[in-house]
Amino acid sequence: MGASEIRWGILGAGGIAKRFAAGLETVDGARLVSVSGRSAERLAAFAPAHIYADDADGSSAHASLLADPEVDAIYLALPHSMHLRWVLEATRAGKPVLCEKPAVLTEAEARQLADAARSSNILFMEAMKCRFVPLHARVRALIDSGKLGRVCELACSQCVDYGEDNLRYLVDPVGGGALYDLGCYPMSWVEELTQGNEPQVSARANWRDVSGGRVDWSGDANLDFGDVRATIHWAGDSAEYDCSVLIRCERGSVLVERAHRPERAVVSRPGMEDEVIAAPYDPDDFHGEIAHFCELMRAGATESPVMPLAATVRNARLIDAVRAVM
Repeated sequence: MGASEIRWGILGAGGIAKRFAAGLETVDGARLVSVSGRSAERLAAFAPAHIYADDADGSSAHASLLADPEVDAIYLALPHSMHLRWVLEATRAGKPVLCEKPAVLTEAEARQLADAARSSNILFMEAMKCRFVPLHARVRALIDSGKLGRVCELACSQCVDYGEDNLRYLVDPVGGGALYDLGCYPMSWVEELTQGNEPQVSARANWRDVSGGRVDWSGDANLDFGDVRATIHWAGDSAEYDCSVLIRCERGSVLVERAHRPERAVVSRPGMEDEVIAAPYDPDDFHGEIAHFCELMRAGATESPVMPLAATVRNARLIDAVRAVM
């Protein structure tokens, strides 16, 4: 594709879609051209992009956007339970897909998605944006350098207060709940830093009754990989905001603050003053993943080296393992 402009279409018109659209404006050679959804009123906020509206379930609008020859790439911002269907539809339409996290609900879905992307030779990437902010590269470089020794333990939290006005996707008994929505972030750090062994898992969750079933609203899990132990806490009803990853190594530790969209980490070593790593966004937390995806498209790549298909599959497998025992 050379240095050509990449024209984006967004499936879904919720808050995350609006934030993504704003992020697009910061990336050279990327432009929003179309958005699809159910509510013409909500879609109007994306003007002057072309609007595909369908006040039934959105299906015809999404299909029309995927068929639009003016759209080069798709950002999938629909509820979690709808991701697999529309990733498969997009790959059949020949459209590269950047899919909001969590990309899927199970390992089986992840494998189906990965097989579809590979067989169609279409670029797919899960939008795990914490891997694409400048701080992430700084922390990984430190860990990979071996200066702190091997990783021994991970303590991860993603605890917020959803409030009382819960979004519909959060209370969906199929794809809702806090583990999918929040826990996937710390799990991605665990997945990335524990390549190799599969863990022994214990977990518990606090459940909330919703129409048609129940969803987890908070919980914790212990994952023992043999050489690395990880704990994960997640909550949508936390009185205290805590979104962090503590990476304990043989000769020190790294505390990553706001680990789902980090800009700051603190490195601690025995007998030494703490070192602060500051790496602000360039210029927001969506910029990096969008710019990376555009670079992959221009290079003709079908997979990201930063968030490969294998990472999406393994993240889903680890979440499966937690859900099976909580």
